[in-house]
Amino acid sequence: MHHTKSVLALVGALVVTLTTTGAIVQTAPAEAATTRISSACSSVPTTTTEYDGIPGPVFYKRLQCFGSMPGSGYTGPIDGVMGPNSWQSVAIQLIVRGHFYGNSIPNWESPDTVAALQHWAAAHGRYDGPIDGIWGPNSYRGVAWMLNRAF
Repeated sequence: MHHTKSVLALVGALVVTLTTTGAIVQTAPAEAATTRISSACSSVPTTTTEYDGIPGPVFYKRLQCFGSMPGSGYTGPIDGVMGPNSWQSVAIQLIVRGHFYGNSIPNWESPDTVAALQHWAAAHGRYDGPIDGIWGPNSYRGVAWMLNRAF
């Protein structure tokens, strides 16, 4: 009988520990806790490119925000004008996430970077076209869907 009480007490303590730990962990999603981006991104709205497949300034601002996530190093303006630092940071972010397979890190809108963006969207079921590095409306839609949910 004493052995049974000890086992029950141990199991009860484990359940309390796991439940308490679970409550603490679930107060904030892990991704939200680690997603630190440029403060300017807090005012960037979602892009309608997700629906119409036509990129505009908001799409590119969100792409810059994606490039400003941890691991990329982008600290430039969030102005929707993609310069060399913006593109390089996007490529680095895609490397960090395991979607970039180019031979070098481009600082321009290279086919490798576009293919990596297509791969990123496809890996999440948002793009089913060819991973060819050529933008099209469906590529823009898939990438925009990802960008609208990345931060």
